[in-house]
Amino acid sequence: MPPDEVMARFTEEQMVHLVAYQNLYGVITPARLDVVAARLGMDVAAPHMKKGRLPKLRDHLMVWSRAARPPRTGRELLAVVKGIQAAYDEADTERTSHRRRRRS
Repeated sequence: MPPDEVMARFTEEQMVHLVAYQNLYGVITPARLDVVAARLGMDVAAPHMKKGRLPKLRDHLMVWSRAARPPRTGRELLAVVKGIQAAYDEADTERTSHRRRRRS
């Protein structure tokens, strides 16, 4: 984006925030927007963490390499889906029983 377009699209306050962010965390480039998103995730998660704990960048960074995760068989994937479904069903059952108790 050319500088004149940047000046037209951003307010002065937004420019100050952008420069401050880049001074703290480095230049924002399209090549590593995943790092920027991970850093944003860290900033969002930090206030909600237990006292004395800090979020880690690697916990928020997406892994793009297929080599970084072991391949799963169809049965393993089915087991994962069934586990997710069971958790939803359990939560739905609890929600329904809670409503019934309130009505009684």
